[in-house]
Amino acid sequence: MPAGGLMLGSTINEKSPRGLAVIRCGDRSLHRNWVTGRRHFDVGVSYYGSDSAVEFPEADYVHRCKGGKWDGLFHFFQQFPEVTDRYDYFWLPDDDIDAMAADVDRLFALGFENNYHVYQPSLDEHSYYSHLITLRHPSFDVRYTNFVEVMVPFISRETLVRSLPFIEKTASGFGLDFLWPQMVREIEREAYRGVAIIDAITVCHTRPVGGNLHQFMRDTQRHSAMDEMDATMEWIKDARGARINGVSVPRIRILSGTIRSGRHLSGLALARRVGLDVLFRLTNRSQPVRWFAAVKHAAKAGFLSQSLILPIAGVIPSLPHT
Repeated sequence: MPAGGLMLGSTINEKSPRGLAVIRCGDRSLHRNWVTGRRHFDVGVSYYGSDSAVEFPEADYVHRCKGGKWDGLFHFFQQFPEVTDRYDYFWLPDDDIDAMAADVDRLFALGFENNYHVYQPSLDEHSYYSHLITLRHPSFDVRYTNFVEVMVPFISRETLVRSLPFIEKTASGFGLDFLWPQMVREIEREAYRGVAIIDAITVCHTRPVGGNLHQFMRDTQRHSAMDEMDATMEWIKDARGARINGVSVPRIRILSGTIRSGRHLSGLALARRVGLDVLFRLTNRSQPVRWFAAVKHAAKAGFLSQSLILPIAGVIPSLPHT
């Protein structure tokens, strides 16, 4: 694709990808905010709540199953195995995500046009977050990373099929964030090709991170989310230079990115721009950004062996700004 190529506008036509959003939801789900109105993606609802009478007229597929998010999603795909052939891309968001149908359409189209395999929208300034990398970086349209969070992932059909044996064994999904980029390397035969965070399109994560999940796992006497992450890490081949709650994991990094002018950055130029964003331009109204965490995040940006960075300058389309 030439530099400054495809412009993703507001018009989605019959050539758009066949996208399925599958929402694992309870009784306070916000998914109806982003399924109303005109849309070109289909919707699956996997309901874990207790109201046996509740209906989901907005859904093309309805599944009822107690349990965690990810083991519940596994059972959804077991109940509807035909969807893995019917759709090209799948969005698997938490039920406390607020978004707009038009943005979801654009995200599906973006994955299809650019052959992304695992990607996500960035989180807006009103969002609760776990990792700074997931917040919208104002200078950028898109950042290429070694991490996409389990909160709001878009994944390709091939990535989903490869993931199902792991999804079956986890309620929390912890560790899939690190496993997916490894799968993408195996699919594409290139490092981190098709793993991205989209800054041009944002969603809002409306509730504090983790509370309901950890309480559910305690109540059901499951292993903890960190136990599940530790088990998934056994399959990770990348060097582990960091820890999350005692579990050894790869360092979460921005590898390269395209800024709003269309210029592609990596290495020191990337680190400098990320630093300016997180220290001076990135604000959060729900959960403040800590100065030390911002400096650490910027310092990690771009400092991965150049042999592992896909030379993608000039092949990334311009994106519409939100």
